[in-house]
Amino acid sequence: MKIYQLLLVTLLTLSFVGLVPSFEGSPATPTVYLIGYGWGSPSNPINVHPGYTDFPFYVELVAYDATPLSATISFPPPPGTTFYVPPFTAVSSNQAGVSQANGNYVSTFYLTVSNTTSPGYYTVKVTVCFAYTIADSQVIGSRSFTLEVPVSAVNFPTPVAIQGGTPNNVEVLTQGEGLVPVTLEVSNPSQHVVSNVMINVTLPKGLYNQMGQDYVTFAFPSIQPQSTQYDTQMMNVTQGAVSGTYTLNYTITFMNYLGYRYFATNQNLTSGNANVTLNRVPLTLSLYPKMPVKFSATSTSTTPSSTFSIMLELNSPYDYLIQSVTPQSQFSLVKSNFTPATFQGFQTFNYTFSVPQNEIPGVYPVTFTVNYQVFGQSQQALVTTYVTVNYYNLSPSLSTPVWGEQGNQIVPMPGLTGIPLTLTLSNPLPYAISEVNATLIFPQGINSTYDSYLIPEVQAYGATTLTLVMNLGQNVSPGYHTLNYVLTYASSYGISRVEGSLPVYIYPENQISVSFANSTVYQGTESILPITIENLGAPLSSVSVNLKTSGLNLVGFSNETLTYLGSGESSTFTFLLSAQGVGVGTYPAVLTVSYNYGGVTKVSNYVIPINVVSSQNLVSVSLEPGIVYYGQVNNLTLKLTDLSQVPLTDVSVKVFGNPTLYSISQTTLNLGTVDPGKTTSFTLQVLPSVTSTTPLPISVQLQYVVPGGVVTQGYNFSLIATGSVVLQLQQPTVSFSNGSLTVNGVLNNFGSTSANFVTVYVNGNSTYIGSVPPNSPTPFSLTLPLFFNGNGTGHPLHLRIIISYEDAIYQSHNLTYSLNFSPTFNTNSTFHNFHQFRVHRASILPELIIFLVIIIVIVIAIFLVLRRGRK
Repeated sequence: MKIYQLLLVTLLTLSFVGLVPSFEGSPATPTVYLIGYGWGSPSNPINVHPGYTDFPFYVELVAYDATPLSATISFPPPPGTTFYVPPFTAVSSNQAGVSQANGNYVSTFYLTVSNTTSPGYYTVKVTVCFAYTIADSQVIGSRSFTLEVPVSAVNFPTPVAIQGGTPNNVEVLTQGEGLVPVTLEVSNPSQHVVSNVMINVTLPKGLYNQMGQDYVTFAFPSIQPQSTQYDTQMMNVTQGAVSGTYTLNYTITFMNYLGYRYFATNQNLTSGNANVTLNRVPLTLSLYPKMPVKFSATSTSTTPSSTFSIMLELNSPYDYLIQSVTPQSQFSLVKSNFTPATFQGFQTFNYTFSVPQNEIPGVYPVTFTVNYQVFGQSQQALVTTYVTVNYYNLSPSLSTPVWGEQGNQIVPMPGLTGIPLTLTLSNPLPYAISEVNATLIFPQGINSTYDSYLIPEVQAYGATTLTLVMNLGQNVSPGYHTLNYVLTYASSYGISRVEGSLPVYIYPENQISVSFANSTVYQGTESILPITIENLGAPLSSVSVNLKTSGLNLVGFSNETLTYLGSGESSTFTFLLSAQGVGVGTYPAVLTVSYNYGGVTKVSNYVIPINVVSSQNLVSVSLEPGIVYYGQVNNLTLKLTDLSQVPLTDVSVKVFGNPTLYSISQTTLNLGTVDPGKTTSFTLQVLPSVTSTTPLPISVQLQYVVPGGVVTQGYNFSLIATGSVVLQLQQPTVSFSNGSLTVNGVLNNFGSTSANFVTVYVNGNSTYIGSVPPNSPTPFSLTLPLFFNGNGTGHPLHLRIIISYEDAIYQSHNLTYSLNFSPTFNTNSTFHNFHQFRVHRASILPELIIFLVIIIVIVIAIFLVLRRGRK
């Protein structure tokens, strides 16, 4: 639809709502209406852009009862503007005539659009002058219209992409590759042809055009509307280029279909003659490293009849596809762990080759052909490494340093001079070497008369010796020193050179230290002699200690051997000396120490004086009681008394018994220190396991330390295990009849064995019972005469019953009971509360003594009471 048609519809609509544009003059019935306006012509409207010159702008009118005569155009400033530069300029005049076309009136102005005009709508005022008739008189009127005139933005061609290569063959740009084609793709988004398009692209550092300038210009003669064009230019990528992705700046110059020329940049500023900013379409260019994937391979050395491995190493920060790896070598490939795959970062592949037995020495190349893809392009790389084939991977060397001469070796120590050092020069190669020059580099403090020696020839697989005269400084520290050397020699393969080193050991002047702790033995005892060997230098082997005594007895071994003694370590050897049957005095003991020191055996002798002091009874040991009873736990008391004048320290007791006869509660006791004259006792519990009278042997070993050394003594004891006898008198009764007193009772044994030779005594009269077995109540009866006084009663009697018996080991025991009885002519008394005395001996003397003591106490008490009463 044309612009004037749109305006006509708009005016008709506004007329219905009272919004018809205002006009100057009286609103008479004859009037003029604006039905269209725009750039170009009503039949050919055109978009206008900044920079257009002498370009037609039209207004289309309709008149009712009036005739348009002319039109005037002006460019009023926006309200409130004090300084205003109009966007348009009228060419020649701002007044235009009116012509008639298609029944409407058209007035055309020619305007120039300023270069600085921005796209948008601008206010334009058009005043139309017209004539009309009123009462046959012609009247001139006018009407003004305020219009919003558009200025369109310039539709620039747009760079779409820039890439290495041509439109049909894209290439990756890499550092230092030199002149390469670069293609720019540009699109024309407008509806018209653009021509003479020039795009100037600024290049990053290290990239230049063919003239050495830091930009490249792409030219496009014409680009059809809504289409794309390509242009390819040459660009120089130098070694100074840095890999990465760059956003490029550019400028565009082109001519539109009306012949107007425009210029602008892609930066965010207004430039050129278009007063526009291009759409910021990023134009990026990627530059890759010269070697986007780095390849390397390890080198190695090998020998005939063997295998060797080479590691193929790959590294890239980009994704890369390894398609194939082909090794090229005269050696046979044994295996490889390669598989085609895509990697990123570091990757290795292992290739193992075999070397034939007859391969001659030399350096051989191994080349890997690697086919890979990176950035979507196929690439190929050659990686070469080298393998050195030696004879058994050996070379001539110096070894086996020997101090002294054959059969007369010398231990090298600081301060020795003029001592020979023999070295062995070995040739492990299967061919002879000649003109061998051995240059030695001595460590500080060690020197020789000469430091360079010439050996004419050494046969294949042969060896020869080289003797040096060495001087060792007094300040040379003991230990290993490194002797460096350089060997040069000639062979059928040319001149060769080899470096090496060997250790030589310098011994300290004093290699070991010997000490002993105790050299005193008590007469008649045994004592331990500890001897400590300390290594002051390098490790020792085959350390042997031999002790020979004179006058003393050596118990056990006289020789002890240690396989190895490390540097700074010490070891203690113990020997047991016996002074049995030896008099008091000092006895010499010869200690011989031998050891292997750096292949040399050294022997040292030491004399140790052994003092034998007077024997004495140092300790008294007792074990009580000597009788224990089977079937029950028995307590034994072991007493230890220090009889010497010195304290006994580290006292320990070990008890040895026969577990088949009895069990014992404790077998080891540590008593610490026992002071002189003091007694220490402790209790052992013994449970016999026998069931008949049996001797129980028990041994006690006592060990303690006195100033003279460690003393060990043994003591043997014998206990008797027997059954227990627990005899008791039960149900005693006393009866009187016919002048006789009868005592009756029952004897019961609550023990574990029989009471033998049992006899019952009552006031001097006795009856023999015999044996009373365990748990077998045995009655007895004993009759004795009794005399009465005239009133029919006898004298009060004190009956004393004594039961005598022997136990299983024939030891005598007595049981004593006391009864008080006042007889009548016919009396029969049973005693329930009576006093029993259990006496483990045959005599009744203790009871008599107790009775007398009681009488004396009573008499003294009466005397004291009477005396107090007199006062």
